[in-house]
Amino acid sequence: MITPISFTGSRQPVDLTNCDREPIHIPGSIQPHGALLAFSRDGALAVRSENADTMLGSLPAMGETLEASHLTPAMRAAIADALAGDGIPDDMLGAELRDGRFDVIFSRSEELVLVEFEKLQDGGATLDTFAMASQRAIARIQCQASIDELLRVAVDEIRTLTGFDRVMAYRFLPDDSGEVVAEWRRDDLEPFVGQRYPAGDIPVQARRLYILNPLRLIADIGYLPVPLAPQENPLTQKPLDLSRSVLRSVSPIHVEYLTNMGVSASMSISIVVNDRLWGMIACHHMSPYLVPRAVRMSCQLLAQIVSVLVERTLSQDHARAIERSAAVRIRITERTTQAGDLLHALSEDKPSFLDLVGCQGAAACIDGRVVLFGETPDEGAVLDWIDWLQTNDTADIFATDSIERDVPALASSRAATAGLLAARFHRERNGYLFWFRGEQIESVRWGGNPEKTYTTGPLGDRLTPRGSFAEWKQDVEGKSHAWLSSELEIATQFRGDLQDIALARSTLSERARDMLFATLGHDLRDPLQAIMMAAQMLERQGAADTNLANSTLGKRITSSSGRMKRLISEVLDVSRIQNGLGLGITRSSTEIGPLLHDLVREVTTAHPGLQVRLACDGVGSADIDADRISQVVSNLLSNARHHGDNAMPITVSASADAQTVRLMVVNHGAAIDPELLPSLFDPFKPASTRNRGNPGGLGLGLYIVNEIVKGHDGSVDVRCADGLVTFEVILPKR
Repeated sequence: MITPISFTGSRQPVDLTNCDREPIHIPGSIQPHGALLAFSRDGALAVRSENADTMLGSLPAMGETLEASHLTPAMRAAIADALAGDGIPDDMLGAELRDGRFDVIFSRSEELVLVEFEKLQDGGATLDTFAMASQRAIARIQCQASIDELLRVAVDEIRTLTGFDRVMAYRFLPDDSGEVVAEWRRDDLEPFVGQRYPAGDIPVQARRLYILNPLRLIADIGYLPVPLAPQENPLTQKPLDLSRSVLRSVSPIHVEYLTNMGVSASMSISIVVNDRLWGMIACHHMSPYLVPRAVRMSCQLLAQIVSVLVERTLSQDHARAIERSAAVRIRITERTTQAGDLLHALSEDKPSFLDLVGCQGAAACIDGRVVLFGETPDEGAVLDWIDWLQTNDTADIFATDSIERDVPALASSRAATAGLLAARFHRERNGYLFWFRGEQIESVRWGGNPEKTYTTGPLGDRLTPRGSFAEWKQDVEGKSHAWLSSELEIATQFRGDLQDIALARSTLSERARDMLFATLGHDLRDPLQAIMMAAQMLERQGAADTNLANSTLGKRITSSSGRMKRLISEVLDVSRIQNGLGLGITRSSTEIGPLLHDLVREVTTAHPGLQVRLACDGVGSADIDADRISQVVSNLLSNARHHGDNAMPITVSASADAQTVRLMVVNHGAAIDPELLPSLFDPFKPASTRNRGNPGGLGLGLYIVNEIVKGHDGSVDVRCADGLVTFEVILPKR
């Protein structure tokens, strides 16, 4: 085996710690079964391999152009044509030179034209020899109905064309790990079909080269590399890029890996689908083996046909999956549209949205309510996922095949759930769909003989098949099968279906709300006012007649009617705010002290047992809407009365400086739950609707307080300390 090659210049040697950064496209050398020349646009020889003179005969000095004594007239003309145009000459050009017959291959590297001379073996076949065999192979491949059969037949045909000891078809998974899905092998070789390989076995830079240069031959793993002279491109002063070279030297990591497997020659042909390395056909030989260029071209043509057929089959599979899901989606959306409760409609069985994608469990959530199907995390874990998705401002579709890797904070239930697909269909009401997948369980093996001993080279055990297998076993932990593009598209489409339903329901709700507001504002206000007047008359009559029952009844009716009137006003205020009409604030110069005195007098008259202390001397006046600021203080006093300790007095105070007026309402009572503080000034918040101390509250009062204060360009804040709850309002004087 060859000694590992160092990087050009003073760079560190190649080892397992840096193989993912190894610049394999600029090795500075080529394989010895050919020679390389590189010409600049002006025809000058810029780079050549050190064996070029021996193989090709007399050549110009570096920086000089070709003359009549160099190469052959046909070769000089072909090189001149390549330099004059943007294309390259016939890829199957041949030449008879000093060391025998050569296939000549042209390519470009930056501003240079590369000309590679690959030596033909005596009696080597020509392209014509394989034309009929290629036609037969293509016809057979095109007849296969499935991708597995397609790859199996491709393996057989390429083995027939090449004669390799082993031919395998790899298929890469979405995470770039690979699996051998078809194989032809010599009888005495152990089977590799069914094996899995980690993504790291083919580094990123190698995948790029497999796409740029889809066929790669290593004729003799034990070769001695032939250096380039110079190793830098004289036009860029950087190492010559050999990405498209057929003779490019091989990474020492890859050489040792193949050597440890007992392989002496290899050839790989890329299967590229949608500009991605989808798979590969890998050929191994147990002795040095130079496959003629004509044979390789035939194999590359077969691989291109395979790529087209794979892409077509995948597109058809994708379309069929979308079509199958459409029928399920239609039935679910019809059921959901007609149902009063969206979650109830989603939780019905036949069919369920669980059936849309391949998974073990699913969940649906809206407004904090959760329904679960199949194998899922518990309800609390689903709510934790919603919090995480909102906090991290993720896209409306989120997918991971490894929660442990991508969201480790939520991976406590890894054994039950390893992968997740989430779709948000209602932002305001926290509407989410979840699909869950369990951990991928694989029976992975390297070869048929687990006792087989492999050579360990200088770069370590990792480069043996057993070492690669051990690393793969670590990689698969905590992962599920990856989500297919068709599944992501199905989730996106179903999300759109539910959004349409939610929008239609929202439109109906808005119409109903508008009708309600119209009823509240017109049809109920007048009769409510009449009821209040009658109650007040009943109350006064009861007092005059010393009829305690009538007086008490009148007070109750007056109190209840007053609450109804305030609620109607609050709801109408909310309607104005949410429809963008504002609260209609009209400012005028107002004395703060008298305003507060009147408010406190009204409150204590309505609630005789309530203690309110007022401190507002010397405050002066401010430009405010007196009615709206009265509403602010009244709502804060009502809030203190409902939520505070009524055995202790409420303090209302006001102070002023040159620029601002400061109003404070302080009551004794328990501190507000810190979790409620962020939503304290929101309308219709659950904390209000579930409040036993204020069963009729909707949380509108503080919301309106905040909106009125903002309308005055002021601020409102709340503090809890030492058994006191303090609301502080700051208003500009002008």
